[in-house]
Amino acid sequence: MKKGQAAVEYLMTYGWAILALVIVMAVLFSTGIFSPSYLVSEECSFGNTIRCNFGFFNDAGSSKMLLTLYNGFPYKIRMKSLDLETTDGTQQFTGFDTGVDLESGANHTFSGTLGGAEVPEGNVKKFVGTVTYVSCAPELGGCSDVEHTITGRITAKPIPK
Repeated sequence: MKKGQAAVEYLMTYGWAILALVIVMAVLFSTGIFSPSYLVSEECSFGNTIRCNFGFFNDAGSSKMLLTLYNGFPYKIRMKSLDLETTDGTQQFTGFDTGVDLESGANHTFSGTLGGAEVPEGNVKKFVGTVTYVSCAPELGGCSDVEHTITGRITAKPIPK
């Protein structure tokens, strides 16, 4: 009888521990903490001289981005173009301003719309971009004609507006 009671107590003890573990795992899975998109961090990087920040959201059936670029150069620059597309090259943003002058330390927010269908909320999208600019350093006496290009990347998940 004592051996049987010990076996039952052993099973009950470990049974409760396994049940508690299953409940904790169920709660963690239901929160979405183990989904791949939860583990990917968002980023915006165009190097040290042109820092960036963004907002990526869905609005009226399309995905839109507000992209703020900060001029980290010690002189004014003129933004000639801003091109941003998905890493696979299938979708591009349109509507970004051109010809914007940025004083040293200043910023400008560009607004663009992603071509094609909107990105479902929670999905991760990766973009590559190029910023083309000319230098307007004081010693040049105006803006240069020589164009410079900086490439960057953005990893984003759309948020509800």
